Amino acid sequence: MSHAGVRRRLTSWYAVSTLTLLLLALMAMRSYARLALEQEHELATARSMELVRSFFRAEIAEYRNISFTVSHVASELVFAGMRIDFLRPDGRVFASARRPTHVTDPPPPMIERTVPLDTTLAPGWTLRVRISTADLYAARSRIDRLTLISIPLAALLATMVAWFMTGRALAPVGAMAAAASRLEGDPAARLPIANPRDEFGRLGGAFNGLLERLEGAVVQQRRFLADAAHELRTPLARMLSESEARLADPPSTDDRDALTRIRDELHGTSRLVGELLHMAQSDAGAMHVDARPLFLDDVVADAIAPWEPEMQRRRLELDLTHLAEARVQGDPILLQRLIGVLLENAVRYTPDGGRVSVSVHCDGTRARLTVEDSGIGVPVSERTKVFERFGRGTEARRLEPKGSGLGLAIAASIARQHLATITVEDSPLGGARFDVSFPAA
Repeated sequence: MSHAGVRRRLTSWYAVSTLTLLLLALMAMRSYARLALEQEHELATARSMELVRSFFRAEIAEYRNISFTVSHVASELVFAGMRIDFLRPDGRVFASARRPTHVTDPPPPMIERTVPLDTTLAPGWTLRVRISTADLYAARSRIDRLTLISIPLAALLATMVAWFMTGRALAPVGAMAAAASRLEGDPAARLPIANPRDEFGRLGGAFNGLLERLEGAVVQQRRFLADAAHELRTPLARMLSESEARLADPPSTDDRDALTRIRDELHGTSRLVGELLHMAQSDAGAMHVDARPLFLDDVVADAIAPWEPEMQRRRLELDLTHLAEARVQGDPILLQRLIGVLLENAVRYTPDGGRVSVSVHCDGTRARLTVEDSGIGVPVSERTKVFERFGRGTEARRLEPKGSGLGLAIAASIARQHLATITVEDSPLGGARFDVSFPAA
């Protein structure tokens, strides 16, 4: 799960939640505003009617006659936006209030309200008011338009605020993710913790504690491997030396066979211990690389010499026709070991009478070492696995059950220490082709 993905999801959740609350608030405000306008309109109508009735009660005390009073009140009152009629007890219109000059009838729609003029002073007389609601509907329409305009603005604002807030909230996660990506290059690095008391801080603290325990376990394992390999080398060398010394004397046939088997086992065990020691030192960063300018073709020639007797014994054809001068920066001992691993791999898995080719090419920017054979090859599905520790192909395991599976892992480790890349593919000879590409010095 990516940091950006989490931020997008949190932003969406926050924006939807905030927008929902804003929409509910907007709808509540819209309903309240519409209700307040209607109530204000009703209140204004009621006040206008009460004003007319109060004026009538004040004037009738002077005129003493209902008809004269109503006529006088109708001629004196002027209302805009409404029509006021005075109705006789029989329901007919007796008089209507004047309207302002140059003002037409109120625009529709209209609502009508009727109340008694005064049940005591003018029994049976009725006051009828017809008032326009056009202004009320116009105000309600403006409220609706403002609400519709506010919705996308609210959505945009909620999204922007959510994106900013989630970015601030997830900033510690981004810092920890960046630090975690650097752990491979710096095992001693730890995740940064902005606030050790919040959830992210507690998570980072727990992870750092786990890293410290893992680092301690790895250091202890590497130390054990290095110490065990170092301690085993001395007795193995001593036993190997003693068995070879005994073989130099004329022992019996049975003793010679037993000592020969012991010597062969000691050779294999000694090589395995050396490989384990190399991997332990490489993991611990204690592998010293004495890099210097050298010619890769000269190193190849030196590394091939020990294998020529074995190749002659097994009638393997060795092709060295393409050894171009290639100047690289490297450790000659480690490079000889890398070439030795590739040669051993080619010799071991090539049948008697087969062919092994070693070449060196240089194009000015890269120097390429190629070792190929006519052996069993490496299937495509196993080409990544063979460079892993103890990783061996199915056919290689069948032919050489006693192999350690560390040789190509060591070759890959030495290549990395020289900023080189190592790959395997099919060879035109029929077997495997290993390419090691070095930066030219």
